[in-house]
Amino acid sequence: MVLASIFSFIVSAFICFLIIRFFPYFFNDPVKAGTQKFHQKPTPRAGGLGIFLGTFFAGMVLLIKGSPLVKLYWIFIISAFPAFFGGLVEDITKKIGVKERFIFILISASTATVLLDSIVVRADIPVIDSLFEFHPFAFILTVFAIAGLTNAINIIDGFNGLAAGVSISILFAIAYVAYLNNDFFILSISLIIIGGILGFFIFNYPFGLIFLGDGGAYFLGFTIAVLSILLVKNHPEVSAWFPIAVAIYPIYETLFSIYRRKFIRKTSPTAPDRFHLHTLFYKTIVKKLLRTSNPVYRNPTTSPLIWSINMIGVIPAVIFWDETLILMLFVLLFIIVYTQIYFSIIRSKLPKKTKSKSF
Repeated sequence: MVLASIFSFIVSAFICFLIIRFFPYFFNDPVKAGTQKFHQKPTPRAGGLGIFLGTFFAGMVLLIKGSPLVKLYWIFIISAFPAFFGGLVEDITKKIGVKERFIFILISASTATVLLDSIVVRADIPVIDSLFEFHPFAFILTVFAIAGLTNAINIIDGFNGLAAGVSISILFAIAYVAYLNNDFFILSISLIIIGGILGFFIFNYPFGLIFLGDGGAYFLGFTIAVLSILLVKNHPEVSAWFPIAVAIYPIYETLFSIYRRKFIRKTSPTAPDRFHLHTLFYKTIVKKLLRTSNPVYRNPTTSPLIWSINMIGVIPAVIFWDETLILMLFVLLFIIVYTQIYFSIIRSKLPKKTKSKSF
């Protein structure tokens, strides 16, 4: 497991280096090509390729060592591939729409649900739990839950190191709880993918030499979703609210963004904009802290602040992983803190011109 994780790091770092050094324009993300672009020069957005290949070749190490986990590991890789592939093609061509990518994600989610038996079996709420006895309901809910979290990591991927750092903290939490419950399959995948993320991270943060891309974000989101569901399903001691608490930042960011776009701004829920919490931090708080408008410094400074907010969910999830009521309270606390911070910035920090455009 340790050797596979190290190998994942080495392969990921090597692939990212090759892309940066020899193929930067093949995966190029143009400057200011969209509403959520903050980089200053064309940058390859294929860091996910390094992470995926690192994970893939780590599987070869498990195969050579004769690991008893290797069969399940390759089923996981096969399940994750459609979501990763759909995102990677978009990274390369810029021509794969949101609906088409969502179909790829649904294929991955359905495959994992069937082949890995990664299905939601409870919510630790008595009235709702009875619904999961109806298998079609459980299946449909699971597929869309996996798809939702897969997209959520992509939504928070706004600045250097942001999505990667959040994913690392969530995966470490999942790995820790898996270790406590002697689940070496979930533990192994978590550590191997953390190794792959770190191989990408050293080039992405702080200077943004390469970006995660849709392929990478989808792969990480899919992984977090599937491992979380398996952890709860296979271990009754783990609260069903552990996955919600540990990933509450990307989950709530997504749900709040849908609400904000649909009901406040009266636009499409899938339309990109510049009013995510991380963007508001970049525009206001970080600018004030650094006393500069230079994005070279503001971009990487934004991520640690959001990482800190993310830990409001992660730390309690790790400590109280088997305490449903406490986890519910911390989820509620996160929602209150996030919402208060968001509207405080909107009401008092943004210029009137910007505020009128957003609300």
